[in-house]
Amino acid sequence: MPITAFSSSRGMELDVDQLLSRLSEETAQSELGKSQAIPEAWKTHIASDLECPSCFQYGAEVVRAGRSKTDGQVVRQAYFRFAKSGAGTGHHPFCDFAGNVPAGHIPENLVMFSTAKDGVSRAVRELVCKGIALQVFEQRDIRAMREWFFQQKLESQFVVTLDPQLPGWLDSLRHQGYWYSRRPLQGFALSNAVLRMPNFDFKAAARSELSLRYQPILKQLFEKKIFLHGVASRIEKMASDYQGKSVFDPTTLSEHYDLTQTFAEFICINHAPLARLGKTYSPLAGLKNTKYLLAFAALLLFVSDWQPTAAADKFAKIVSNNMPVDQTLGNVMGLNPFHDFESWETLKLLQGLTDIEVPAVTVKQEQEAWIEDARRRAGLQSIL
Repeated sequence: MPITAFSSSRGMELDVDQLLSRLSEETAQSELGKSQAIPEAWKTHIASDLECPSCFQYGAEVVRAGRSKTDGQVVRQAYFRFAKSGAGTGHHPFCDFAGNVPAGHIPENLVMFSTAKDGVSRAVRELVCKGIALQVFEQRDIRAMREWFFQQKLESQFVVTLDPQLPGWLDSLRHQGYWYSRRPLQGFALSNAVLRMPNFDFKAAARSELSLRYQPILKQLFEKKIFLHGVASRIEKMASDYQGKSVFDPTTLSEHYDLTQTFAEFICINHAPLARLGKTYSPLAGLKNTKYLLAFAALLLFVSDWQPTAAADKFAKIVSNNMPVDQTLGNVMGLNPFHDFESWETLKLLQGLTDIEVPAVTVKQEQEAWIEDARRRAGLQSIL
């Protein structure tokens, strides 16, 4: 359940405490006590004014913070609920908050700029606050970007059918076999005389044998430029979690992704608080968490109609101003539309591969079986 919601009448993101304080001020009433009921008039306003930060549905209800009966300490964060009751229609099926998600859950593609826990998030929060103060963008723009992405999600879908075992098997095949076209594979039979040579390399021969056996598959990986190093396990989990479900097709945003990556690197290089955290040869690689920076870079590009030159000018305006920073302006939920982009992109590519069936044994077991069979044929002792 979201801990913030967008007020359409105020044009800003608010958490529960901020909303109730504003309602008290706007209606000239005393602030509500911790156990005091919310007035019905306020509930009506909240339902018609507050929208979900992900799917933009109305019908919000406030759930106050849960407190311990013994010491009064907060044990559950306040949040907004969008239930299917009364005027509420609940979350859209493709909403990031749909389903049984816990209170305070923040979807992986959404970014709480107000939560600054490390050097990257603190630097980006300051940039966001200054950008709003300088009217480079406003909270309505951030909300508009989230809605733009949600519409992209609705219009570009594909169904996950990938065998969850395939990514790991292909990754192992890629490491255990020879990359297609990287080197010529032996095209002759190995006689017993060859197998009995004193220094014959059975492991290398097994690699060549598997590479020949699965050459059509390795050829597809090579030609489609599919690289699974570091993402195979993530793709396996996504294929399992979303099997048979319709999901967002990220390939429709490939150009936006490339622009955002390049612009985020530009920001990292040219903003001292971020530059000192990155690496000279690969600026983004040195950052522990890039989602805040990617969200900010995407926002500047979005309000610049995805024109890098215009976005760079806006960034220059922000960093060149030495005004004091009002940290409260950063209480807004941003968007990193490219979370897991490479994994989803690769998953879709894998689904496009043809004539692949994952064997019942692992690549290593296939190699070992070939070596044992070759040694047996040559009359050599087993190594198992």
